Amino acid sequence: MAQRIIQDESVALEDLSGLVSLTALTSSPDQEAAYAALHAQWGPVAPVEIESVGDDVVPGWLVMGHQEMCHVMRSEAQFAKDPRTWRWNEEDLLPPGTAISTFAPAEPRPASFHHDGEERRRLREPLDDALSALDERRVREQTKDMCERIIDRMGDSGTTDLVRAYCQPAGFLAMTTLLGFDLETGGRLMTDSAKVVVGDGDEVAAAQGRVAGTILEHITERRAHGGRDLIAHMAVHPNFAHDGEIAASAVVPMHAAAIFLTAWITQTVHLVLSDPTLGARVAGGRITLDGALDEVLWRESPIAQSPALRFARNDVELGGRLIRKGDALVLSIAAANADPSVHTDDPWDQVDNRAHLSWGTGLHRCPAPRQARLIAGVAVDELLRNMDVTLHVPDEGLPWAPSPWVRHPARMPVSYRRATVNGEIDE
Repeated sequence: MAQRIIQDESVALEDLSGLVSLTALTSSPDQEAAYAALHAQWGPVAPVEIESVGDDVVPGWLVMGHQEMCHVMRSEAQFAKDPRTWRWNEEDLLPPGTAISTFAPAEPRPASFHHDGEERRRLREPLDDALSALDERRVREQTKDMCERIIDRMGDSGTTDLVRAYCQPAGFLAMTTLLGFDLETGGRLMTDSAKVVVGDGDEVAAAQGRVAGTILEHITERRAHGGRDLIAHMAVHPNFAHDGEIAASAVVPMHAAAIFLTAWITQTVHLVLSDPTLGARVAGGRITLDGALDEVLWRESPIAQSPALRFARNDVELGGRLIRKGDALVLSIAAANADPSVHTDDPWDQVDNRAHLSWGTGLHRCPAPRQARLIAGVAVDELLRNMDVTLHVPDEGLPWAPSPWVRHPARMPVSYRRATVNGEIDE
């Protein structure tokens, strides 16, 4: 039960200073302890710094409780996705150049990610239909082929940063393949998408323009000649009013792959290589790779916070805090997944337990959990099956990616060689 608000303790975001930043939480050496300290001070809903630009701070409420997060995700009437509801998203309050504007622009883009109600339904339905129409056997084959190409490009042996050499391209190029792009075009999209999702200064607008132009050309081609990919299905869906809506809808899963799917693959590979117990359980068949993927989501979720902010439509109580009209709420997937009400410290209890919120819940839940799981599973399996990999952890430990949204090593230095069968390289 949510704790009762004591009015003398209710706070306004604009009156607070010295807030912990999302990036500091996500990249903390002990993330669980960092969330626990914040929870001890504030309860399941705490004020945080979403980001800062110079001396300007963009504040919000971090929702850490599993129950509170489910309530926010399922209550469109109280918590909007439309960024125009955000009172900080105004010229005199939101500093120019903020990375969060990629996910909460002053004017919502024509994709369901940014809308509520009937407009959300109209724009979401084509993506759901297109995903349902995909042949999962073909998705698996395409992902396997793409991963094999990345491994071939790495060569038979050597040293490398596994994040850059394998995990990032595996996650992103698998998604652009689903959208119907060849690997060369996918590589260009990967470079530009990285600039967009991290808010890479003056290059964001140019990168967004190149991404949109590439997608629009693909829509025209697919409408004329057809195809079996996501954009081919969306290009002829009657719900869309114009090609800009199709392009904006296609960008959402692409950017999600750039950060979240890549993070899931990276974190799974990292834990399998660095944790002898998990590695032995996977190698010995005591846990399936699918189970290992879920254990990673429970144990050290690669999705730390969701950039899909919610905005209070009116003053509302949540977790014992007074959330004021127009305040932003950030959903901490990692903290909610660690909530004792749904999680225990025994990893065996988490096998096949999918009560985690990594895919969200409610009307804005992730549209592609099956495809994401399939891609992540194939990517991890292909690496482990085709490569003998040794992780080299420096004395100071691996650095965490400096992101407010995802938690995974920024780099994974490894030595590797192609796996052998009877003394010969396994082709």
